[in-house]
Amino acid sequence: MRYLETRKLRGESGFTLTELIVVVLIAGIVSVAVLSFYLSISRSSADQMTRIQSQDSARSAMYEMSRFIRAACSSESNLTKTSDALVLADPHECVFFVDIDGDDLAERVRYYLSGATLRMQKAEPDTEDSPATYPDEYDSDAVVVLDGVRNDEDAIFSYYRYDEDTGLEEIPDASTDALRRDVVAIGLRLTVNEKPEL
Repeated sequence: MRYLETRKLRGESGFTLTELIVVVLIAGIVSVAVLSFYLSISRSSADQMTRIQSQDSARSAMYEMSRFIRAACSSESNLTKTSDALVLADPHECVFFVDIDGDDLAERVRYYLSGATLRMQKAEPDTEDSPATYPDEYDSDAVVVLDGVRNDEDAIFSYYRYDEDTGLEEIPDASTDALRRDVVAIGLRLTVNEKPEL
């Protein structure tokens, strides 16, 4: 009788401890694989979104800058027929006159690169003087136009004049008044960091 009972116990179906450990290990390996796959897709998606946001921010900055640059005009203090719309023409800084707020008075606007941040300042004309004059200092703190700019080596602004024979040609150094008056087009180039937080 004891032999039959032992046989019955051995013949019963069930899991041994070894089988349970193997199942738990396999389930753990599958879980780790699925989790790493999910994290990889999630990270890739977040990187892609950051890239898209950086590009959209750069496009918005380019649009704003090009809109103001296209509307550049002479200053209120200009008494000659020669335009003085462009005040400073450097690779990382551009200063020009433009009527930003639509009050028929041109403000002096400055775009410049400070570290990895593109900034803008403006100065209102002093209309108590005739003709109106502009203060040496800017009357507003610099507004951040775009963060994560990587134009350390590359110029943000490039300046072009028109030649009847060759068409548009770049002015390598528009540091004199005469060369600035020859400028008919300004090129904008922004290289942005895909991950500004880094």
